[in-house]
Amino acid sequence: MPIQTNGPVVTGTRRNLIEGLRAAPMAEAAVDAIIRQAEDFTERVVGTYESQVASGEVGAEGSGRASVEPIAGTRPPTALMYGRVQSGKTAAMILSSALCLDNGFLVVVVLTANSVALVEQTASRFKALDGPRILSTVADDLYEWEGQEGELAQEIASDGLVLVCGKDAFHLPRVIQFLQAIEASAYPAIVFDDEADAATPDTTLAARSSGRPRAPTVPSTINRRVIENSAPGEEGESIGEILPHSLFAQVTATPFILFLQRSASRIRPNVTFLLEPGEGYCGGDTFFAGFDATATPPAFPIVLVPDAEAQAITRRPVPQGLAASIDFFLVASAAAAQRGGRWPQTGFKHLSHTSARIDQHTTVANHIDRHLLRRRRQLRERLEDSTQIFADSYAELQRSEHEGTLPSLADLSSLIYEALRQAEVLRINATTNAPSYGPRVNFLVGGNILGRGLTIDHLLVTYYIREAQIAQMDTVWQHARMYGYRTALMPYTRVYLPRRLASRFKEIHESEEQLRDVLRREALGEYVPIRLAARSRPTRPNATEPALIQVYRGLDQQLFPHFLYEDSERASEILQRLQVLEVPIVEGMRTERSTRVPLDELLDIVDLIPVQDGDPGRWNSENIRTLMESFREQYNGIASVYVRGLQEDAHPPPEGWIRGRLSGEEIRIIRTAAGSVPALALMYSGAADQPQGWYPTLVLPPGQATYIVNPW
Repeated sequence: MPIQTNGPVVTGTRRNLIEGLRAAPMAEAAVDAIIRQAEDFTERVVGTYESQVASGEVGAEGSGRASVEPIAGTRPPTALMYGRVQSGKTAAMILSSALCLDNGFLVVVVLTANSVALVEQTASRFKALDGPRILSTVADDLYEWEGQEGELAQEIASDGLVLVCGKDAFHLPRVIQFLQAIEASAYPAIVFDDEADAATPDTTLAARSSGRPRAPTVPSTINRRVIENSAPGEEGESIGEILPHSLFAQVTATPFILFLQRSASRIRPNVTFLLEPGEGYCGGDTFFAGFDATATPPAFPIVLVPDAEAQAITRRPVPQGLAASIDFFLVASAAAAQRGGRWPQTGFKHLSHTSARIDQHTTVANHIDRHLLRRRRQLRERLEDSTQIFADSYAELQRSEHEGTLPSLADLSSLIYEALRQAEVLRINATTNAPSYGPRVNFLVGGNILGRGLTIDHLLVTYYIREAQIAQMDTVWQHARMYGYRTALMPYTRVYLPRRLASRFKEIHESEEQLRDVLRREALGEYVPIRLAARSRPTRPNATEPALIQVYRGLDQQLFPHFLYEDSERASEILQRLQVLEVPIVEGMRTERSTRVPLDELLDIVDLIPVQDGDPGRWNSENIRTLMESFREQYNGIASVYVRGLQEDAHPPPEGWIRGRLSGEEIRIIRTAAGSVPALALMYSGAADQPQGWYPTLVLPPGQATYIVNPW
């Protein structure tokens, strides 16, 4: 579907971003790179709207008016913009909004996480849009549109409207009333749900789907107000329902919960767009991909703290790892300021993320204050002692700043003392406003507020010891505030954390890479597997349907159905395909039965294998195919298949085969032939040249990760 790419809104917005009208100026090349991706995203959005909502309303020749006719599709469309943590998703949303406004979407609603600081940050950035009216819900009892509803209703058709709102039970009903008052339903709309996996999913889903006594009868409040509202007395009062000709665009770096919804769910995306970061982005590849848990010390930017650091927080002495992180931050800040010739306007940042508990934020802030006071006193009495006090920190900095490029520690002493005199310790949580940074060094202490969306410029040091017994992958990954466009700052950047948490971040990075790889190959309707990090779950379980989720555990050796399903016609077709691939059917020697064949040919065979309806076993053709697809890069185009006949007891007992048909020795042989990827074993019933059916088993490599998927 053709779109207009050089309309007035995107042209003016591009200029504003480059000039830094509402934020720091962006490089022209960076803006243009985001625009190219925004154009691809908008083209897909317009095409999806055209086919699933209504024809002729959006696009280069769109009318910009929404009819009252029902939408064309079976469900309102949901698109996912899947970006990286701190990769510039907000800029992509802004430029995508500009393109949408130039292509007939005259109402843009931007939903953000429920934080005053984040709403203010998002609203300020969106004011770089050139042309539309931009309003937000910042104050609790005052709204920018009050008293202007009549004028705004008239301006939508010519200028468009952008509305930024926190996902909050208080604000959302008033936003809905406002949209109704200005008759926004008369125009095509796009709703950007920033951090879509937070707040929007129905947190009553697990309870309601289980049928447990006294379970809620309706979805959770934010879900009802955003998607669809069935609560008595509130029917139809949701953004999705009052904007029927709209497209819902999710934006997040952690979409795990979205892909674990059933396919008919409104929050399960049916269009996925991978947003790639621009040049200079430093993410999981930079920080954790190369982490070696056995190396001492690990490669920078990782610095390990004692395993018992979290327990030490509650004691009077400043914990060893925290003290080391503060000292390094002072040295690195001074070195970075000297190299750059000046301090950043809002100073450098040190982030302590230790707990969600506000009382512990006070404890950590007190630790930092005491350590800074001690260092100020020491340098005030004898500045020359800095070379001894900060010797270890300076040695740590030398791991990334080579000799000859780094000033001597003595030369940095005065800058370190200057920083100490201007140090700010800031607590950031639900009880505080947006931070007001000092001009030299800033120590940020917080929890959940620091976990999503909030950008921390010039962040050099992260002290991270927050840990749960069973971690949620999406929550932990969102804590990676150290990611971003920071190539120039990497020599001065460190992450202080325990070894086990560094390993967890690495595993989640690997899971994300595999998920993105699957989505690059995604066909419409493909099931999406989520690879689990050790001692982790992908997301909060209260917003999923446990009965529908299937888990393939790392300790499983073989996946198989409980029953043999005989279909002679299908069995004959599978035999013919195996023969074309020159797979031996009656080979007597076990070690000679495995054959390497093209992966895609084997996946086609998987699709042909019939399974009895309701089979309670671990074989589900779609899931098996998806599991194999997740290893595509390791397969390198070639997979292994092992063929033999079933034993004489070809038909299972009434309860089915609880144990697989392959012996332990066969599994060893199959694994050896396959290497480190899953292999398919096929056992035929009946005669070798006229099989009546094929009994499948997927043999998993030893030590493989655990995967979770919702096939419904």
